[in-house]
Amino acid sequence: MSFLKAKHKRKLRHGTKLVTKLLEATGLPHGYSMTVAWFAERIVLASFGLMVVSFAAGAMFVLRLADPIGNSGVYNAAAYRAQLAEQGIQVFSQQVIDVASPVFASLVKTYRSEKDIEAKELAARKEKLKEYLGRKNSPFAKDEAAIEAFATSKNMKLMVAISFVESTFGKRCYYYNCSGIGGTPPHLRKYNSYAEWVRDFDDLLERRYKDLPPEEFIGLYVQPGSANWLHGVKQVLRELEEQGIT
Repeated sequence: MSFLKAKHKRKLRHGTKLVTKLLEATGLPHGYSMTVAWFAERIVLASFGLMVVSFAAGAMFVLRLADPIGNSGVYNAAAYRAQLAEQGIQVFSQQVIDVASPVFASLVKTYRSEKDIEAKELAARKEKLKEYLGRKNSPFAKDEAAIEAFATSKNMKLMVAISFVESTFGKRCYYYNCSGIGGTPPHLRKYNSYAEWVRDFDDLLERRYKDLPPEEFIGLYVQPGSANWLHGVKQVLRELEEQGIT
């Protein structure tokens, strides 16, 4: 999905920052605001250009021709052309709006559909995780903020697995530190909630242990580490996979 978004984004035009910001203030997402701004600016520039040309033509006739210009064929022809130009601006603007409106509506509809899908996937993820932790009698299952933090993190499964070997799924934590961050007391980090610990743990894994397999945590994250630690982590990761918790 992210690949398709990036592909579509490269095809879209970008408007100026000022117009984009004004459109964002209406609630339109940033990516679509840039495209809408680009279309809007072209409509305004085209309209302004036609108006300037029409005005300049009219002024030239007024300045260069004699008094009876109001009754002359040249004046009437120029006035007629100016009227046609004005009508052309209106028609052109309406045509652009008619063409662009379905495009913008489709973009907004697509964006909302994707957000609805993401919301449903997040809700399902939270429910599955809550059920799994509930079967383990984990205090995480009764803490909605903790479940939300886990479900929206980048390393949910690994954090849950490590919490198993470090604190039996949060049953034995030091000031909500359920993964041994910081070493041993009194050096262990202290938190005010499970959710705060989850967010800090997720950030730590992203910064220092991103994409490392559990085997490489031995002697690095957990020191000195053991076969039992690694076995426990891999066991929970396997269970989460079997439960369809991704």
